[in-house]
Amino acid sequence: MEKKQLSAPISLNSEKIVLVPVNDGCLQWGNFYEEQIQYSETAMAEFYPDLSYEWESIGNAMKYLLFIPSLPNKEATNRMINKLRNFGIVSFRIKKTEERWKNTISVGVYDDKQEAQKQLEDLVKKGIANAMIEEFEVELKKMIIHQSNAIIQKQMEKVVEQFEGTQLTAIQCKD
Repeated sequence: MEKKQLSAPISLNSEKIVLVPVNDGCLQWGNFYEEQIQYSETAMAEFYPDLSYEWESIGNAMKYLLFIPSLPNKEATNRMINKLRNFGIVSFRIKKTEERWKNTISVGVYDDKQEAQKQLEDLVKKGIANAMIEEFEVELKKMIIHQSNAIIQKQMEKVVEQFEGTQLTAIQCKD
């Protein structure tokens, strides 16, 4: 009978070994309302095109839109936007097709009616007396991101910070 001689194990260059993180589970990112969904999908396509995700409805909520009603024309709207910028107020045109919203400027959407009221009072103090608050109901959704890990979660936290009122949570994936 022939005896095989055992050779010493080959030494590895440990500095060249790269550990690939396993998929730990899923991430839940929410709570989004209609206008935010489009922006979050754009961010996902840009920063994480290989991640798969799905949307789940989580119910309805009241929101409070602080806005300056329709101005007579585009020039008046631009002047008002510039005036708001001079006060350090970020605003944008509302892009709804109904005539009522033409040349309307949004100053913010709030979860809390008192916060919207406080911002309205600040605008009035600055001489913008025609601002208004409108209450509306929105459907809230959450994004479930599949095949995630700690590295992806850490990277995504930077993107999530740009979406006020949303949060990222690690969850167990559904089978």
